[in-house]
Amino acid sequence: MSDLVEKIEVIELMAKHEDAIAGLYAVFSEKFPECKIWTYLYGEELKHSEWLKSILNNVYDGSIHFTDYHLTLRGLKVAIRNLESNTQKAEEDKYNLEEALSIAYTLENSLIEDHYLDYFASDLEGITKVLNDLKTDTKSHRELLSKTRDEYILEKRNKNWQI
Repeated sequence: MSDLVEKIEVIELMAKHEDAIAGLYAVFSEKFPECKIWTYLYGEELKHSEWLKSILNNVYDGSIHFTDYHLTLRGLKVAIRNLESNTQKAEEDKYNLEEALSIAYTLENSLIEDHYLDYFASDLEGITKVLNDLKTDTKSHRELLSKTRDEYILEKRNKNWQI
């Protein structure tokens, strides 16, 4: 990718994607207040959006190197629309807690597996730290969601079996 405007738009869309994830988690927080992780995850996603926005100026000075990976503007726009659709369904009470946890786990896991955060790199320590922190946080979120989902399923099973 060589077009500066497109590179900037990709980072802006990545930040918007993080905002959309935060929006979904905010609705899950309202719908499932008994599950305390949603408020935490909401704040984390907003923080990630701000981090991405904070490095936009580095695109202009060339200190961010794009890998021309498979991440595209179209793909990001589709992902954001999918998040908005999931958020709408959550607002309409179309998910139970187990489904919400699974959706969030799949979302965080796909960010890792799809190398969403490997789209660009930098030799600048500050940008490298932001990118590494994004990856670390996303992996942490995935593990938290996996643990919470497993605990919820076990609790539900035990309740059903009256254990």
